[in-house]
Amino acid sequence: MKGKWTFFGLFVGLGYLGFPGLVEAQERKIVPLDAHFLPIASGDESQKYSKIVTVSPEGELVEKTYDLNYALVSAKKSMFEASEPQEPVWEEEQHYASDGSLKYTQFKYRKDNANYTKVFVEDKLVLDLVCDSSLNCEGSFVAPGGEEEAVDRDIFKPGLSDMKVWQEFLAKNLSYPQSARNNRAEGEIWVGLKIDERGKLLESSVVNRTSSDPSLVKEVERVLDRYTGGYLPARDLKGSPTIAWMYLPIRFQLG
Repeated sequence: MKGKWTFFGLFVGLGYLGFPGLVEAQERKIVPLDAHFLPIASGDESQKYSKIVTVSPEGELVEKTYDLNYALVSAKKSMFEASEPQEPVWEEEQHYASDGSLKYTQFKYRKDNANYTKVFVEDKLVLDLVCDSSLNCEGSFVAPGGEEEAVDRDIFKPGLSDMKVWQEFLAKNLSYPQSARNNRAEGEIWVGLKIDERGKLLESSVVNRTSSDPSLVKEVERVLDRYTGGYLPARDLKGSPTIAWMYLPIRFQLG
């Protein structure tokens, strides 16, 4: 899996896909973001970043994120299908260092019921990963020295030690609070988990607390305190373990 990956053919094949719902081409929006890159209200003191969102005449969604010193943090381009407007069929995301240099570029796309992730440092492919609909993944990571390692996840992000264990844990322990049922409260509670180099939990937070039902937040926090299934640390571009945040949605939906 070494060497360059030709992206041109994929881009041409998706060039006619649009982004439904945003009908005004080149519409420009500025969105304040918190430390977890979640949208917040304008003027909120927790703002750490700003995201500028535009839509091209071809329907390509462009999102550029800046810190409060106007340094570019990331730039992402996405394409969506009309039948699945919530999930992009293709996206390219570039991440930048504090000095403005490009750290890496990540491509994600869907094809034949599988999700593909490819990460480049300059023109070198360092991560090549494919995941099926059951989230079973296989691929390779190429270290700076050229050593190739088989991987079964996106190693640049922390992960759960076992997704099946996590799902079974939620099924057994998570309850729907009666007060939330009475209020017909639904939605996703997003949990941020800060994982250290050894896979230990350093910090946890419900990152969309202010926009969520308090009883749902309280239930998620109760359940998280009981989870002992373990985590996998993120790794940097050299392959060394590093501290990083991971984010998990916990969905509440009334029948």
